[in-house]
Amino acid sequence: MNPVLFADARVKELSSAHTLPAKFQRLLERLDLSAAVKDRRVAVKMHLGGNLGFTTIHPLFVRLLTAACRDAGARSVAVMDGAVDGAVLRGYTPESIGAPLVSCFGWSGEYLYEKEINFLELKTALYGGNAWDADVFIDLSHIKGHGMCGFGGAIKNIAMGCTAQQTRGDIHRIQGGIVWDGEKCTHCGKCIKECPNHVNLFDDRGNYQVNWHDCTYCQHCTMICPTGALTADLVRFEAFQEALARVAAVFLNNFPPEQRLFINIITNVTIYCDCWGMSTPALIPDVGILAGNSIVAVEKATLDLIDADKLMIEGLPLGTALARDQGHLFERIHGKNPYLQIEKLAELGFGPADYELVAVE
Repeated sequence: MNPVLFADARVKELSSAHTLPAKFQRLLERLDLSAAVKDRRVAVKMHLGGNLGFTTIHPLFVRLLTAACRDAGARSVAVMDGAVDGAVLRGYTPESIGAPLVSCFGWSGEYLYEKEINFLELKTALYGGNAWDADVFIDLSHIKGHGMCGFGGAIKNIAMGCTAQQTRGDIHRIQGGIVWDGEKCTHCGKCIKECPNHVNLFDDRGNYQVNWHDCTYCQHCTMICPTGALTADLVRFEAFQEALARVAAVFLNNFPPEQRLFINIITNVTIYCDCWGMSTPALIPDVGILAGNSIVAVEKATLDLIDADKLMIEGLPLGTALARDQGHLFERIHGKNPYLQIEKLAELGFGPADYELVAVE
């Protein structure tokens, strides 16, 4: 049984010592960070969000983590994501998080390592050199729903967060494509405006065109379309989940098991990914923070703690209907089994997913 530390978001007494940040500090003390980080370079990988999103991990938790790493003797600590330029708009600065903000891909965006994957059409993956070069990898993930992955957690934070845009597109293409129905299209332009990568347009004849090389299949265009003219033809969900697991596995195998740490923060759990650059009301009450050295155990425990019976209907966009009436909450919402990516990673040698939840008061 893999131990997974758990700091409950619920407050037993009206005292700062009983709130989640204080429990997180005690959780970090229980982890014995010095054994992992002493005299080593530490990369803290998180998603810094974008645009007007405000439900990413609060800078206070990031600062508590980086301070704990420094106190444990880390040679250096850097907080990483693919793009860091706009992070200040959401409160992430070196001063607020206690560490420099560094792009996984270097100043040029081209500092990459190409590694073999050889899974279906996905032959190689391009990994961020700065993340790859670290001695210790800490996966700091904000948990949320996801239209294609079922949910976004530690695995997605690696497979989509530590790889170049080309690789993200290659992974998504395994699942399927995007279909345009010209008869339904009113050419309102919402799909063009909301594309985060600016890869779509209408040509001179009014036909919808996509630069598939740069498309990451995030599905923003399909979800924003008011007439249903754009749909995702997702025919290979299981293969897509395995691709996520395989890309994450190659990255993780670059680090000794004792120099990998996974922290999942289950607060402000929204229906869609932070990459949308916007925030919606939470789906469930805040749950807390989980941490451990086994990614499959931490991810499994995370999903197990998300109770479908606690769904706050206000967290669903108006007019949204549940895809299913049973199963995990994310499966009810998105129609996809969120456990599948965890099962695939376990099969690749990162299991078992059995865990013992250890409460940190």
